[in-house]
Amino acid sequence: MVGPSLKIPKVGRGAAYGDMDNDGDLDLLVTTNGGPAYLWRNEGGNTNRYLRVKTVGTKSNRDGIGAVVRLKLREGTAWQQVKSGSSYCSQNELPLTFGLGKLDKIPLIEVVWPSGIVDKLTNVASNQTITVKEGMGLWALPPGSSKPHD
Repeated sequence: MVGPSLKIPKVGRGAAYGDMDNDGDLDLLVTTNGGPAYLWRNEGGNTNRYLRVKTVGTKSNRDGIGAVVRLKLREGTAWQQVKSGSSYCSQNELPLTFGLGKLDKIPLIEVVWPSGIVDKLTNVASNQTITVKEGMGLWALPPGSSKPHD
């Protein structure tokens, strides 16, 4: 079901997605021509799992733009590339969001950096945001954790 603001015609000039409330689902921000910006939060009650991956470059650029993140799953490989320049007059957030269905652990994550360095992480729990630092692997501790994942 959509809210009432989607039923009113608007002249949009830019759109960007990001997880504004850190709940694992992506929200949408739309700017209008000569009017306000609209933030449409995804409040659909998603019961599936997710993983968000933030990249920090050391040898490559600091945001990891160009890095390819691959999740090696039993069903196959899911991958995304960190990129900028998403839309006219707007920029999507840089962290990558992966939908995982009911999967509670990712067996293997590979991050291939523009420099050619490859970081590998194993047995990473879902439903969290992780930060991978080039050449160092898992860098930031998940909230409430006392040690990094193995």
